[in-house]
Amino acid sequence: MEESEDVVDPADLLEMAAEAKNKGDSHAAARLFNTAGNIYMSVGEYEDALEAFQRALQLFREVNDEASVGDALYNLGAAQMNLEKWEEAAKSCEEAVKIFKRISNDAGSADATYVLALVKKGMGQFEEALGLFKKVQRAYKALGNDQGVATVLMDIGSAYADREDWVNAEKFFKKALKIYQELEDAAGIGDAYSLLGDIAEVNNNQKKAAEMFVEAAESYLKAELFDVAREAVERAEGKLWDIPKSTRRRLRRRIDDIIDALPEETSTEEDDTDLDDDLLDLGLE
Repeated sequence: MEESEDVVDPADLLEMAAEAKNKGDSHAAARLFNTAGNIYMSVGEYEDALEAFQRALQLFREVNDEASVGDALYNLGAAQMNLEKWEEAAKSCEEAVKIFKRISNDAGSADATYVLALVKKGMGQFEEALGLFKKVQRAYKALGNDQGVATVLMDIGSAYADREDWVNAEKFFKKALKIYQELEDAAGIGDAYSLLGDIAEVNNNQKKAAEMFVEAAESYLKAELFDVAREAVERAEGKLWDIPKSTRRRLRRRIDDIIDALPEETSTEEDDTDLDDDLLDLGLE
């Protein structure tokens, strides 16, 4: 992928932050460390992000910038969560929530509570996570953050799916789907349909699963998420002979249209060397 000229190397930001700190501008240094951490997070370099956020937090505390301390704690908690440092992440998020509430930052409080809910889910504390998710859902609704509401509904559905409570999982995925449709969020629509297809597949409803995967593929195609669109349409195509003939004919046309619209896959010799036992792994867990 060709890099944009606007992309900033986080290593350069760290050098600038160190220089600002040496010059006595701790506040500027903290902001630079925080920005570097966000860039590391965006590319999945969580250890580097963690270190950058820790340095930002220390400096924000030194200059008594309470709002920025809350932001840094929230960012730190997200990095710790991605590294599965569950106890540390929970502590960071809880402290962030307290600060955001104290300074009446409702959006910050909701965001930090959302990460805390994900942490509790990761720790296997289902009931506590569920309560926090629902609290965040209400907060995002009050803030008019429909995208946030849909995301939380998807997470609640996933939490129920982890417990194999398919009825509740499907209920919340459908609620999220409705919001994504209202927002015309093609990627979100695709995710919701894909998860509904998973549930149908688990419950051996192959007709519904095929229909859901076709819907997902069409939405992913619209969002130009071609790899996941291809995966979804392949899953749908694999079910065609397990469904009624009339449905098969109807879906066959839609599947062909999706396949025709997808860009051709590019293959390399290196890719070809990996095509062995992985062919048997259909990604069905």
